[in-house]
Amino acid sequence: MKTLLTFVAAILISITAQAQTPSKNQSMNKDFLEIAAERYSVRKFSSKKVEKEKTDKILEAGKLAPTAVNSQPQKIYVLQSEEAVKKANEISPCIYGAPQVFLICYDDNKACKRDNDNYGDVDCTIVLTHMMLEAWNLGIGTCMVGKFDPADAVKAFNLPANIHPVLLMPFGYAAPDSKPSPKHSTFRPMEEMVEYK
Repeated sequence: MKTLLTFVAAILISITAQAQTPSKNQSMNKDFLEIAAERYSVRKFSSKKVEKEKTDKILEAGKLAPTAVNSQPQKIYVLQSEEAVKKANEISPCIYGAPQVFLICYDDNKACKRDNDNYGDVDCTIVLTHMMLEAWNLGIGTCMVGKFDPADAVKAFNLPANIHPVLLMPFGYAAPDSKPSPKHSTFRPMEEMVEYK
């Protein structure tokens, strides 16, 4: 009888612990397509900075992203000082009040090159996509930004000649009144996008 009571108590403790576990934006039990569908480009951020633990997890997602022939050319700058974020706002109008920004670049010395193609841009886009989805999974908003002159980023952040800026990604906690673009849930029919041969 004592053994049975101990077993039941252990089960109740386990259930209680699971109920109290943070839900990570309530996505812990969701599949990939649910997270992909829910995630939207945040264009209004709160001033609260993202905790280092969460930032590190987002960066880990970028590290794990596939790249051409596994060249791993990505170079990611975490712009978080007041001065760095100010510079980000000076080179792009699309930071949207975010307290932190990722600058996604590639190292031309490491990027895969085939014939006349350089896959650094493609790799950076894949890396950013992994990061933005992990960010959403952690309850962090992001926005992919290409509206800036890479030359301005090179100058503002004193980047070496082999580092090529590709994208900015403001990140942080969405403002309470943040909402998706009206076009967020509008998609072309699958039959227009896909053709089987």
